[in-house]
Amino acid sequence: MRPTVSLAWASLSTSLSPLFFASAVQLLPPPPIPSRFTAAFIQNQTASFPHPKNGTPLVIDTFTDPDRNDLGFWHGPSTSLASEHGNGYVRLYSSDPDQNYHTELGPATCFDMQPYKHMYLHVVFSGSTKFSVSLNQHNQKCDSRRSPFLETWDTVEAERYSRGNDLYVPLAHFDIDQSRTVSVSFHGFFSRETLTLYKVEIVTEIPWGFYIPPKLENGKLYLHCTRPNSFAFGIDDGMPHLVQDVMKILEEEKILVTFFVVGAGLRDKEANFSQVYKEMLRRGHQIALHSDTHQQIEGLDTIKAIDEEIVHNIETFQRLLGIQSRYFRPPYGTVGARTRQRLAAYLKDPRIINWSVDVEDWLWAESKTPERQRDAFFRDVGRGGNLVVMHYLSPTTVQYFREFIRFVKSINVDIMRVDQCLEDPDSPPFDPYRYRQRGRYRVESNRNPEDQQGETG
Repeated sequence: MRPTVSLAWASLSTSLSPLFFASAVQLLPPPPIPSRFTAAFIQNQTASFPHPKNGTPLVIDTFTDPDRNDLGFWHGPSTSLASEHGNGYVRLYSSDPDQNYHTELGPATCFDMQPYKHMYLHVVFSGSTKFSVSLNQHNQKCDSRRSPFLETWDTVEAERYSRGNDLYVPLAHFDIDQSRTVSVSFHGFFSRETLTLYKVEIVTEIPWGFYIPPKLENGKLYLHCTRPNSFAFGIDDGMPHLVQDVMKILEEEKILVTFFVVGAGLRDKEANFSQVYKEMLRRGHQIALHSDTHQQIEGLDTIKAIDEEIVHNIETFQRLLGIQSRYFRPPYGTVGARTRQRLAAYLKDPRIINWSVDVEDWLWAESKTPERQRDAFFRDVGRGGNLVVMHYLSPTTVQYFREFIRFVKSINVDIMRVDQCLEDPDSPPFDPYRYRQRGRYRVESNRNPEDQQGETG
């Protein structure tokens, strides 16, 4: 039985600890770039595998080396994922759906898998089938130092494609730009059962009689605006006593943003969020889905529990705001195959929105160094990020919000709603003259030089 969640906003907000808003783990932490690779090579070159010959499989990983796969590139787990490496296997002891294990297809740059587009990803494993498998796409510059490092990924549910100890997935079932492939990853664990991996390879054929299921529709994942010269603030949960300050800033700065809204907060009459977001809609802002009770949806035990988080959020929007949305930000940024598939079961062409700029208010807003929210923002924008995650849960975050807006304006970038920055034909036309505050802006850190000594980026 699922734990009950009070719909009173006070009790909901009490549970929103800094850990609750921990940033989603990027599926692949940038590995060290080999010294022989110059920046020009990383940004401009696209490597490719040897073309398949005579049906010979391309062996990616047999887990004989703890640090490198059979292609000679990095493989390994995310920091929090406990693992055991043996001769010819790696065993994963998962405890969170955000944990992941990657095996890279190249040295942190783009690799062209198009010659293999009619072939199959084959994984030999034992243990749990309660996980997702992804093929990951690099950013346009093929540079791991740019944000986002992984621009997107497509995901399948392991159980649907497995029989016995084998898993076969047609590469055509991964809807990404496969000329910019980075890695294969295992994540979205929704059980503490162990998973042992023995082999990852690309093969030309599947065994006779092995059933390949049809590709299920799923939501497309975005971490980055696609419209040239655009920037979007995606604002998640907030506190009632701060919302008027946020509305004032938005009105005075003459920008539109997207709010990702939890259904339970909307239903809380005392918090009055339904009236707040009706006013936001009237002013032209976008209101988008953010689950019903802000749980890690991919980690829920059953499809029924996942459906409840999605359907109740949709129904609350229809009943209290009179709107429908196909935009969804998963709590924590946690997303796997089941969440993506269930969104597509209830929404036409759902768009799943994560981020490439993290203000890190979940980490710094209530700390002794809240100014590090500024540092995080400027760092990610400097790396090329243009789609923000932030909350208005703390006065310090709201305090820096106007500064963030004015900085983006000063670099001649247009701020708009998420649907506009993703060039959605159903979004309202963007008015380029809504604001025109231009000029120079100098970024200065509030941190003392002594505080930065010994830190690494």
